[in-house]
Amino acid sequence: MWTEKTVPAYPETCSEDRAQMAKDSKNRSAARRGKSERSMTRAVLLLFAGLLAEWYLLMAERYYARGTIPQVVGWYDYLGVMRWIALAVFIAGVVLIARRARRARFGRVGVVLALVGGFFAFTSFAMRLYYPTSVTVLCVFVPVLLILGIIYLFYQAEFSIQATALAMGLGALVLLGRSGSAAVKACAVLALLGIAALAAGTLLLKRNGGAWKGLRVFAADADYRLTLAVPALCFALVLAALFAPGIAFYAAWTLGVAAFALAVYYTIKLM
Repeated sequence: MWTEKTVPAYPETCSEDRAQMAKDSKNRSAARRGKSERSMTRAVLLLFAGLLAEWYLLMAERYYARGTIPQVVGWYDYLGVMRWIALAVFIAGVVLIARRARRARFGRVGVVLALVGGFFAFTSFAMRLYYPTSVTVLCVFVPVLLILGIIYLFYQAEFSIQATALAMGLGALVLLGRSGSAAVKACAVLALLGIAALAAGTLLLKRNGGAWKGLRVFAADADYRLTLAVPALCFALVLAALFAPGIAFYAAWTLGVAAFALAVYYTIKLM
């Protein structure tokens, strides 16, 4: 005898679950796409600003560090005026940033003013104080910062920490390989302190599950072995070269190879 069977409710529940999962997946894809677009916009702005800054420094290298006497004198007087104007612009930017709680637009304008004023103030003071070495150093420093910024925008936070440590280590080793002056040794010591600070910050984040005061820096399941090993290697090589400058060349090559290998590794992970 035929009897009507009750249709179980679980197919409808499964259908609702699938719809919710599809909706969540779509939201995640939209969030990733939005983040990628924001990163690309910021990278383009960073690249444009970096190229302008590098063009300015190359002009200083051509007409100030290696220019004729009238050109050097002209640039020296210009930098003397520019440092105070830029410092005033920087202070104005900081004031606007402090007032961002009232109007968000003040904060954005303040950031731009603080960055532009800080750049011109710092470079003007440095180029007048340490002529002509500072000009060459700044010409190298800006592209390094540009590369680190792009890494920060597109790669994992782990690679950003490692690349920063490698940049400081390579810079110190190159300087130690060229000169053993007290100023160069002071720069190497500053690099050691910066590398140690990166390692200490990474350890602190590891103890807090990759977050600090609600700000997520590393993933909860992040692997900290490379992020701690790279600063440790940089610190050891710079410290060794500080006492034995003869190994600075080979140590720099070691860090260069490590930087290339890490770039390939994280690029593959990014795909």
